[in-house]
Amino acid sequence: MNHLPGKDRDKVETATILKLLGQVRIFEGFGPGDLKDFLAQTIGCTYAAGDEVFAEGEPGRDMHIILTGKVEVFRKSAGLEVPLLKLGSGETFGEMSLVQDANVGRTASIRAMENTATLRIDHDSLTRIPGVASKLYRNIARTLATRLKISTDLVMFQVQYGGDVPPSETLSRTRRKPAVRKLGG
Repeated sequence: MNHLPGKDRDKVETATILKLLGQVRIFEGFGPGDLKDFLAQTIGCTYAAGDEVFAEGEPGRDMHIILTGKVEVFRKSAGLEVPLLKLGSGETFGEMSLVQDANVGRTASIRAMENTATLRIDHDSLTRIPGVASKLYRNIARTLATRLKISTDLVMFQVQYGGDVPPSETLSRTRRKPAVRKLGG
């Protein structure tokens, strides 16, 4: 990881970054002043293709917003990397670390797929802007609730197929109606 030097960060116009932030779902409901306050607390970072941003299990209390480039999210299982998703410009990662205890490790690893620039904000910097932080935490809660619903739906869908079908294969199948059992009869 490299920090974006001040003069290079100035090249990426503040107005352009603010416009991008205004389109990021996690900043829904933020006014221009909120976005400026948020931006003032961030650090610009760059990663070359193949650089690991952070690893599953390591401690961390920061979130990234991707300005340019792409990253992949993956976990390890039985020594193999299991890709979960790919994220690009305007998307975020690391949100969970802002709401979890400091001693809880990262739930997944992140690696740059191409040259990538991000804005990073850590938990301590966020505490300096409490009004913005409360809006961000509300939006993070909504994001995590959506992810939980999707995970729950996947588990339920797998249960309906007997649990022997990998989750990725269940996504394209139509649901069958669950068996209805009569109670007491």
